[in-house]
Amino acid sequence: MIQVIERVEKILVYLSENRKREIPLTEIADNLGMNRATCANILKTMKDLGFVEQNSYRKGYILGDKIYTIAGADNDPDRLKVLLKPVVDNLCNEVNENVMLTVIKNDKRYHIYNAEASHALQAKVIYQMGVWEATTAKVIIAQYDKAKLNDFLKLAGMPGKAWPEIHSRQELFDALEEIRKTRCFTVVNNHFACMAAPVFKDGKVIASIGYYLPDIRLTDSTRPLLEAKLTEAVEKADRILR
Repeated sequence: MIQVIERVEKILVYLSENRKREIPLTEIADNLGMNRATCANILKTMKDLGFVEQNSYRKGYILGDKIYTIAGADNDPDRLKVLLKPVVDNLCNEVNENVMLTVIKNDKRYHIYNAEASHALQAKVIYQMGVWEATTAKVIIAQYDKAKLNDFLKLAGMPGKAWPEIHSRQELFDALEEIRKTRCFTVVNNHFACMAAPVFKDGKVIASIGYYLPDIRLTDSTRPLLEAKLTEAVEKADRILR
């Protein structure tokens, strides 16, 4: 029994050290010096207990939701990236526009993954920026409840020059409420457009998925398709994270 516990620990440590990708059974067993059949049986039990996960049958393994819950890190960006990378890649392939998976850390917006379109004319994606400058961040903040929003404002402060249309706390609340009402929020500025929608886990917003593209490709004919595909993508993401 002690030997099994030691093997479980080795598997968890190996998955943690390589948590930015899915790890095949063969790689886990071979690198840890385990018999493959024995390793498969241990992984099956660990999967039943929620300690490891597979995105689908025959896919590689990642740390399970229960591990992050125990550690108090339910929304680890690396895990989100592994789980939602297929959704982002598929959306990019469907619409051929840059697609970003975004989270908020402190008062900054970070793209933890982006898939690039094949157009010659591209919009440059910036990895990190202030939350009030980013459409992909505003759609996340718009889903905060009143208590969380008030706490967030203590950290991030009012938008100021980053959102010049906002002059008061009430105007900010009203603007966020309007964003909250729409599934896909779009901003066009300086010849570029950003469209984003929130991603939820257990009813709480944890990220957003969005496009960044030259505004010449956001037309009356392309916009409905982009909105529909983005809505499908975030709904798929919500199901994966459920």
